[in-house]
Amino acid sequence: MPDISVVLTTHNRRALLPRAIASVLRQDADFELIVVDDASTDGTASDLAAVGDPRIVVHVCDKNLGPSGARNAGLRLARAPVVAFLDSDDAYLERRLSAPLAALAAQPGIVCVLSSARKYDRDRPREARIPDVTLPPEAFEWALTCDLIPVESTGITVRRNAALAAGGFSPALRRTEDREFLIRLSRHGGGRLLPDVLWEKFWSEEGLSAEWRTAAAGLVAYVRERPEYVTRFAKLGSYLATKILVGHIRDGHYGALWRDYRLLRKAGLIGADPLRALRRHREVRRYRRAMSSAEALATLRGAPDAWRD
Repeated sequence: MPDISVVLTTHNRRALLPRAIASVLRQDADFELIVVDDASTDGTASDLAAVGDPRIVVHVCDKNLGPSGARNAGLRLARAPVVAFLDSDDAYLERRLSAPLAALAAQPGIVCVLSSARKYDRDRPREARIPDVTLPPEAFEWALTCDLIPVESTGITVRRNAALAAGGFSPALRRTEDREFLIRLSRHGGGRLLPDVLWEKFWSEEGLSAEWRTAAAGLVAYVRERPEYVTRFAKLGSYLATKILVGHIRDGHYGALWRDYRLLRKAGLIGADPLRALRRHREVRRYRRAMSSAEALATLRGAPDAWRD
């Protein structure tokens, strides 16, 4: 049995997939690589059929399951006690598998390791480091709920049994599904954040366009799964909604602004009082800035009482 299973999901990324696969094959851990082809139509399946490396398992979906369904299929196929994820337009760097494995071995109480990335804004690389801290379950859950820590699927490593017990990724979500999954996972143990830059995210015009066009609909779907954003933590839900609208104003997407305002208002994320929404936005923004360091995160014990509406 391998020490770690890598679940690499792909859909119509034939040109990018070899880079992702090669980045896993260079790793220094004892791994299996499970490539889940989410019903691609660009010839991906024929390329994967020609792969002869015994460490690679290929699973071709009969129909498109979306990112959550594809990852869940890989999670069920995984044989190792630890699972890492990889999107086909990303790539692993050195020690992407061995560093989280070491962290999980050293801390039996944690169920998840998040690692830092090198990101490319067009052709310009920048390091997106996360704080060096271990969070107990309640603190980990609140940090995820309040978006105090960045979450992207390629940076996630989990204990397989805990991931299955949490129910895997929500098939209802195609955005923010990784964060929603980890919130449920946090009920099973804490999280370790690694500042080590262990993977790369590459810039995509397609991804950028989809981000702003679908942001509001994605947030509404996310809140259906996590209704506390309109109940206990309504000021946080309001912040996430106004952040989208402010982005539309900044970028000149005025058609999307009014469309998304109506959508977010209907979902209960924005009320009739714009001044109240603005005050909430400023309050949450100040809090998030104050709590973003490793020292501040280490003081977390869960959601502050003042945040419970």
